[in-house]
Amino acid sequence: MNKSYFDQFFAKSDGVTTLEMHTKHVVRAGKNLLGSLPLTNAERKKWEEKLVRCAVLHDLGKIHREFINRLKGAKDGNIRHELISLLFCLNFLQIEDDELFAIATHHKGVVSPETRGTLVPYQISDYLTEWYNSDSGIFTRSLMQAWLEIFGLDIPTQEREAVKELPKTIKMYLNAAYQHRATTVQERKQFSLTRALLMAADHLGSARKENDIPNYKKLAIKDFQPYKNGRRLPFRPFQKKLQNVCDDAILHAPTGSGKTEAALNWVLANQTENSRLFYLLPYTASINAMVLRLQKHYNKEIVTALHSKTLDFFYEQISEEYSNNERSYTKIEQEARNKKSLSKELFYPVKVATLHQILKTSLKGKGWEFALFDYKNALFIVDEFHTYDALLTGMLLATIKLYRRLFNAKFFFLSATIPDFMLKIIIQEIYDGDYSKLVRPDPKEDQDRFVLDRKRHQLYCFDDMTINDKTDLVNSYLENGRSVLIIVNNVKTAQKLFNEIRFAGTVQLLHSGFNKRDRTRIEKSITNEDFSKRPQLLIATQAVEVSLDIDYDIAFIENAPVDALIQRFGRVNRAGKKRINPIDRVSNIQHDTVPVYIFEKSMGATPFYDEKVLERTWDELYSLHNNELGEADLTSVCNRVYAGGYNETQQKDFENGLNNAIINNFEEDWIAGHWREWVEDILEKGNQKIEVLCVNLADEYDRLISEGRYVEANQLLVQVYRYETSFSKDQRHGGILIANDLRYNPDLGYLKNETSIDSQLL
Repeated sequence: MNKSYFDQFFAKSDGVTTLEMHTKHVVRAGKNLLGSLPLTNAERKKWEEKLVRCAVLHDLGKIHREFINRLKGAKDGNIRHELISLLFCLNFLQIEDDELFAIATHHKGVVSPETRGTLVPYQISDYLTEWYNSDSGIFTRSLMQAWLEIFGLDIPTQEREAVKELPKTIKMYLNAAYQHRATTVQERKQFSLTRALLMAADHLGSARKENDIPNYKKLAIKDFQPYKNGRRLPFRPFQKKLQNVCDDAILHAPTGSGKTEAALNWVLANQTENSRLFYLLPYTASINAMVLRLQKHYNKEIVTALHSKTLDFFYEQISEEYSNNERSYTKIEQEARNKKSLSKELFYPVKVATLHQILKTSLKGKGWEFALFDYKNALFIVDEFHTYDALLTGMLLATIKLYRRLFNAKFFFLSATIPDFMLKIIIQEIYDGDYSKLVRPDPKEDQDRFVLDRKRHQLYCFDDMTINDKTDLVNSYLENGRSVLIIVNNVKTAQKLFNEIRFAGTVQLLHSGFNKRDRTRIEKSITNEDFSKRPQLLIATQAVEVSLDIDYDIAFIENAPVDALIQRFGRVNRAGKKRINPIDRVSNIQHDTVPVYIFEKSMGATPFYDEKVLERTWDELYSLHNNELGEADLTSVCNRVYAGGYNETQQKDFENGLNNAIINNFEEDWIAGHWREWVEDILEKGNQKIEVLCVNLADEYDRLISEGRYVEANQLLVQVYRYETSFSKDQRHGGILIANDLRYNPDLGYLKNETSIDSQLL
């Protein structure tokens, strides 16, 4: 058979990409991918032989006439080309079962009635015989030989009696209910590994990224050492110490002491050839900021974000690369979508992600098998881990134990706000009580002692009062030219204060009631590198607790759990270099501190906070009223507030997370090519909000859709609780719900129609 015979067959419907072209793209992608993964030379050689075989054979079924008709637009028929490829292999080749499995499942998962996107029973039984018979002429040994010769593959072929249906063992491999009976755990692991590599190579080849696969760039000290006025600044002793810690570590250090630089010193000590780095943060805003920071330390090509809103982040980043004159929204959106897809693949070696993205692997969510290579010898930095609730903390610790054992992964925890009880839990559960894993600034070292002893805040407590009772004091500071940060506990309170504080200067709100477009604009405004362009007055909710690089002179804060307050304090006098006397009292300050006013009463409801924790926090802080505070004071308060650890409900949640059966039985319950459809629902169950379009933005939404600016249109949506609104029967593109009784104001966020903010606070 002449090799040119295959020129007539296409892999894609674009009329350009032939089957031979696509297959060569996938082979190249596979080889380059293996060069970017943490493998030994022997492992790389073994995998290359396997992966090239799989890549050459995976799409051969696309020469079937029913598939050709599908490419030409035929609507009937549901042929699975990968199963035709499997039939070719069974008829003429003797290759290993894991390769057969990978070829058969490189698009769909194994049969599982409760899971979407899987093969179905009739496709691996009756339909397969029908597909064979409907184009039996293609199943010839000479065709197989000619195809192998194109790629220089020396695989023996054989003539045997026609195989029109799958052997029983293969059917069992391809069915989640029976796979355990036909295989060992080690065989199932091998199935998953081979499948993951073939899928990754296929995805990258299809995206034409086979020559763009980045390798991990090993960090050098010069890449991240701080400098000022062209001069490198020395690391603090506790940061430098981490250059020699070649193991897991837990860093407990004050806000503003250089924890990120410390983490990168740990990476410097522990990075290995092609190992991946995962930097975990709890909030998307802080993830986006960290991506930009790490791109400066590494380079733009190897660092990505991995969270639920990455499309918006990539769209914004790519848009800035185009001038208004050359901006093509369709092109920008496609580039953003491609980047989002690649962030989930075996592609980027440095990923900044939410905890949820990492738990999806340990809970076997869709795509979990990619992690078998992504997490091998990987380094995980777990930042701000104190913010997770008890259930997520339990699941995190169970996951860490699994990853350390299964992937030889290393972990670096860092926090300014870790209560002793939580520290004890981590050390006991993960490190068998080994407290040598704990790293803190050393009070014997001058530079370390400076950050430990540094006092940054004067604490003034107003019992039985709200911030609304002291707006005149806020105005006085503003009139004196001070920048003021107000942090309250809910959105409506923030909106009310925005309307009531009369100030002619720059004022900005920051809360969860803004749409994505304005949230991005606001975050840029409050973190502007030119401090003179930042708002003088910022009124915010918990949204300001994320790792945003802001630094205000004075703070007015509603009472909250102490760990949240420590984060809020960290947004005022961040560097500890300001000394501001209070204007409402006589004081005798001795340090570079600024006034922080705490109010016992919140203007709105706070059902999301534990009342007992609020009471203990207030009592402990009130005992420090009129004092200048350092990190040691706040840490002591935190330990006293949480002296009893989790409450009964939280302890139960923590134990449920720690003992999660899916995570703890990860290997025993291994099913290759199978995932759990409901994982995302479990992880998101704490967030009952939905995305809606406020009625007054409907016209703008329609205009953006008509211009093909779909990402920008979706950035108009806001997140609300279902009980907050009623919906129009009219829906927009993509089934977007319109909230009839919500209007949107770019300065305030979403509001109820014709309703005063006062009434919404009740």
